[in-house]
Amino acid sequence: RIWLWNPLFVQFGVNLVVSGHDHAYMRSRPMKYGASDLTGKGPIYIIVGEGGNREHHVKDYLHPDPEEWVDRRDRTEYGFGTLEVINSTWACWRWVRDGSPMAVESGDGVTDETWLQNQHFLPGR
Repeated sequence: RIWLWNPLFVQFGVNLVVSGHDHAYMRSRPMKYGASDLTGKGPIYIIVGEGGNREHHVKDYLHPDPEEWVDRRDRTEYGFGTLEVINSTWACWRWVRDGSPMAVESGDGVTDETWLQNQHFLPGR
C-alpha cells in the first residue's frame, strides 16, 4: 500500500513518512519505487504502532530473513518515537522503549536511532 504513494514522495523530495496501524515498529532504508535507494534520496518509512499489541495482530510480522529494504523491525517491546529537528539540514529519529522515565534524556531506553539529512540539500537534487 505504501508503494502507491512512493512515486509522489520521491517526486517532491519527501524525507520521512511516519505511519501507524501495524502493532509493531519498523524503519526502512531510504526507498525509491519499492526498492532500497543507495543514494539516500528516497524517503525513509517508519511504522510507529508499538504503543500496544495486546491483540497480537502481528504474530507473523517478523520474517526469518527481513526484506532487503528493512533496516529495523521489532514487535517485542512497547515504545514511542521522537524526532529532533536540529536545523534545516539534519534531524534525528529515536525509537524509545517504554518503562524508563528519563529514557530519552539518558539514552537508556533508545533502541533505534537514525540521522536524516534533508535530501533537498544533497548533491544532485
